[in-house]
Amino acid sequence: MINLRILRTGAMVLISSCPILVSAEILSIKQTYELAKQNDPQWAAIKNQYRSNQQVLEQSRSQLLPKVNVEANYIHNDDDYDNLGGDSYTSESISTSLVQPLFRLNSWHTFLKGKQLDSQFSAEYQQSEDDFYLRVVTQYFNVLRADANLSFRQAEQEAIARQLEQSKQRFEVGLVAITDVHEAQAAYDTAVSERIAAENDQFVAQRLLETTTAVNVEGVVNLKEDIPIVPPEPVDLQQWIDRALASNPGLQAAIHAANAADEDYKSKRAEHAPTLDLVSSYTDSSNNSSLTSNPDLTRGSVGVQFNLPLYSGGATSANRRQSHYLAMAQKDTEHFKRREVIQDTTNYYQLMLASVAQVNARKQSKLSAKVALEATQAGYEAGTRTIVDVLNVQRNLFQNQRDYTNARFDYVLNALRLKQVAGALTEEEILSLQQYMAE
Repeated sequence: MINLRILRTGAMVLISSCPILVSAEILSIKQTYELAKQNDPQWAAIKNQYRSNQQVLEQSRSQLLPKVNVEANYIHNDDDYDNLGGDSYTSESISTSLVQPLFRLNSWHTFLKGKQLDSQFSAEYQQSEDDFYLRVVTQYFNVLRADANLSFRQAEQEAIARQLEQSKQRFEVGLVAITDVHEAQAAYDTAVSERIAAENDQFVAQRLLETTTAVNVEGVVNLKEDIPIVPPEPVDLQQWIDRALASNPGLQAAIHAANAADEDYKSKRAEHAPTLDLVSSYTDSSNNSSLTSNPDLTRGSVGVQFNLPLYSGGATSANRRQSHYLAMAQKDTEHFKRREVIQDTTNYYQLMLASVAQVNARKQSKLSAKVALEATQAGYEAGTRTIVDVLNVQRNLFQNQRDYTNARFDYVLNALRLKQVAGALTEEEILSLQQYMAE
């Protein structure tokens, strides 16, 4: 019970850190998703981080654009000249300067790096969006699992309670031994403990969903019994792999990151190259001194400035080598991600096939377990089976019911995971789940 209290306490700590919750609601999958979009702080942080990352393209482009400065001065002077007396006057000046890069190879590659980074951040945002979709649906289905498990545990406790009562009555009339009563009592005590654990699991699952939706979750709408259980479409694994290699956002982000690292290396290498800038300036200055003959000055200039870096203590070469190794490392990361995508696609494809087979097998197993319980109960009434047999078969029936329900939930989630790794998980896919929910 200590662990259960810890779970309950941890969930309450999570709730205390969330916004004030509104009245309890029974949520549909569509409502859950829409509330999560509005209220989930993790998703809000991802969006703001992406907006921040989007500025990298403008930052890199700025190195190719002109730089204009304006400087103005207003100075009060008090001068004291030997044998000439003193003078108090003001001087004013205003100047502007413009530098337009004409040839800066490193800045050009920095701009290309910025374009690759912008594409990388977009792909990472899409991946985060897919993760958000799956996280919301998973939390929703975790509540469904907890609700279903609690229902089965309650039904199991009630069924064993009836068996316990029957055993006591049969013992009182001498039809069974006291061991039957003890076996039934032990099974009942176990059922009570498992029911309490299921209640806590439900409590925690609901509280976790509340942290995402910011509403007080009383429950969620259940999945229909007759949802279609079909193999993945297309049925060819290679088509899924090809689609994942072309569209998986994580892989796309790795590709753009490798390209960005390559452009960074080219930029560092180009720091050895000369630069050429167009420079222009304009200055207008004046003073009202009575002791000096400095006239007002207006000056304008335009020209080109050439710079050839020769030696900077070895820093330029070291930066170039460092960038080269980082580019190689990023390319290795891309290769690893490509293999990972192929493996994940294969795994989730096989899980989808297994989920279809499991749902069908669990459904048949549930029906068989029900028939077996009826036969065992009849045998117990006739004296050919023991109470232990009845309790075991009864427990097996409820386990099969739980397994069948979980297999249906796993089927839905595995279908979404396969689409996610293939880069095909969209908001429309999430909202389409509403049609499979009970009214």
